[in-house]
Amino acid sequence: MSDLTLNTPPTHQERQLSQEGFQRLIEIIDEVNHPENVPQISILETGEHIKIPLKALKMLAEILRNYRDGNAVSIVPIGTAFTTQSAAEFLNCSRPHVVKLIDSGKLKAEMVGRHRRVQFQDLLAFKKSMNQERKAALIELMKESEDLGLYEVD
Repeated sequence: MSDLTLNTPPTHQERQLSQEGFQRLIEIIDEVNHPENVPQISILETGEHIKIPLKALKMLAEILRNYRDGNAVSIVPIGTAFTTQSAAEFLNCSRPHVVKLIDSGKLKAEMVGRHRRVQFQDLLAFKKSMNQERKAALIELMKESEDLGLYEVD
């Protein structure tokens, strides 16, 4: 299993189960949240106990939180290479825009034959950078409108 995609929204029953599981899992994580702890999970149906890293338990909690909220879930390994189309879908923009970002050097990519590939960690870094720029621009716009008296702060 190289990646996991739960690309259909959860049913009402699955959302309820996810809510219950998420709440209890968060409580358990708070109890065992120590670097030296190695949590064990038990599968009641088989009686098996499995040791898993604490980070994996936290990832499970995040999956349950998203599922509870009705979101489909994908787990993408950091080393995954995206096509320009997949990168565009991830960034919620057009493929030609992604190509322009790559050609201008704003988004790192590598050529595989004649095709561009974008590493997932580069996509994450680019998205984070764009969100920071967007937030800074919004703060600047708020300051300007306050200075002009267009935005009153109580």
